[in-house]
Amino acid sequence: MACKDEGEVKDLLEKLERKELTKNEVLDEMKKRGLYHHADEPFPGMFAISGMAAWGVLCFLPVISEVLHLSIAEIPSVEIPLEMVYLAFLFAVALTPPLLYSSILREKRSITGDENIVLVRLGAYGIVRHPTFLAGLILCVALPIILNRFALRIPFTILSVFGEIAIFMGLYLQTQHEEKINVKKWGDEYRQYMKEVPRFNFFLGMWRWAKARAP
Repeated sequence: MACKDEGEVKDLLEKLERKELTKNEVLDEMKKRGLYHHADEPFPGMFAISGMAAWGVLCFLPVISEVLHLSIAEIPSVEIPLEMVYLAFLFAVALTPPLLYSSILREKRSITGDENIVLVRLGAYGIVRHPTFLAGLILCVALPIILNRFALRIPFTILSVFGEIAIFMGLYLQTQHEEKINVKKWGDEYRQYMKEVPRFNFFLGMWRWAKARAP
């Protein structure tokens, strides 16, 4: 029978609970073991930041070129149906606040702050594994759609679509990187969490969450 993989933070948590280590000493040891969620990155959040930068340039190129007085070929744009604009707005307003709030709850329950030593599954973390990234993804998808009809009336072009793809890929790669570290942290506990809770699929996560609590 295979031995259970309890992860590399179990001993640190036990020492912290016995007051053999302080929180700062635990964090220092996590850094030595490569258990920070930005471990092995040339700069923190490299995938997410790169995706966000590409999204910003591609989605707002018409405005950027106008401000910088750049001459670029005209890119055909489309006008988003008003119904889709309202839907994007409602979706962002309804989902973003609770997803972001779960990040606050996670930090309160994680003992050491942002660098978790315990696996938190409360709130939206019981529905999707990365609610903060999902909130950012929803906002980045919704914003170009909303601005196409309101505020600055920024054109929605084929580059906007590529921008949405860029931010999704950036966040996807960032979560993949962090999950490799999380598996090192919590071993089989996190592997089971990955089986039970989807990465980004909110609707699948809600269905599983409701099913698990059904009588």
